[in-house]
Amino acid sequence: MIFITGGTGFVGRHIVNALTSRGYRVRVLARREPEGMNSSLQAVLGDLTRPDSFAPALEGVSTVIHAALTDGLSDDLEATSKLHRLSAEAGVRQFVHLSTISVYGNPQDGVITEETPPIPTPDPYASTKLAIEEALRTVRGGCPEIAILRLGCVYGPGAGWWTQGLLNMMAHGKLILVNGGTGFANLIHAEDAASIVPLLLARSNPAFEIYNVTDGVPVTWKRYYSEIEKVNRKQATISMSAAEAREYSEKWLRPSLARRAIRKVAGGTLIHPLDAKAIEGFASQAIYSNEKASRVLGFHPAFDFERGMESLQMGERRN
Repeated sequence: MIFITGGTGFVGRHIVNALTSRGYRVRVLARREPEGMNSSLQAVLGDLTRPDSFAPALEGVSTVIHAALTDGLSDDLEATSKLHRLSAEAGVRQFVHLSTISVYGNPQDGVITEETPPIPTPDPYASTKLAIEEALRTVRGGCPEIAILRLGCVYGPGAGWWTQGLLNMMAHGKLILVNGGTGFANLIHAEDAASIVPLLLARSNPAFEIYNVTDGVPVTWKRYYSEIEKVNRKQATISMSAAEAREYSEKWLRPSLARRAIRKVAGGTLIHPLDAKAIEGFASQAIYSNEKASRVLGFHPAFDFERGMESLQMGERRN
């Protein structure tokens, strides 16, 4: 039996599908009854911040997959620690936590592997994920196997920040291509991100292991955004150097009251500003390697960029 948090979210739904299609029985922690329930799927109505609502459902579970976030990131470290402790007490063998390549900070270039030291940043999402990783790394008496999956930019039809989030922003304005979009997008299709989980379940694993999960073949942000523009059927990007993006964003992220009023009256096309961390990230030409996942787990993404974009186009047409 597999227990998953976040199983109704974008990545979580794909993980559930990947598991049930392979014959695994799955329990999904959810605040409300999930749609599309089948005989391989059990709903556990509860909340990650209320351990009493899901602790009994950990009995008889072999693997916990933690793909959820709380409503406020400030609760995630404590909630994850309690989930892991309860899992260990219930005899769970394997604990899989979904993290992010954002824990590495924003290196300018180079090949980033699991041996690359993470860089603490003020970004709440990245710092929370890194704090959870460190808590799991140093825990004593926990689950015998802990795996950290550092996901790249997850895209695919249906939802997700790197797909639906960008489409929504493009529908209401323009996105900045930092340095003309020459930075690298380290992508992973949602189905490929999910496919690595059964590979972990099918083997015995070390006490603590980390894997980068990307497709291993980054493309430029210019190329990725151009494909997203095709879905929206409109040109919705503007090129700026990193310095220009910083100057523009500083004016729009911290405008005076008078400038706010002028902006509201003037109207015109909105250019979505970027904070300093985002500008660094979009300028980065670092490559996040998936060589370890490929070598150790036999992870071979099925979606190259062309096939991934085809799936995105098909999905949007169905919607």
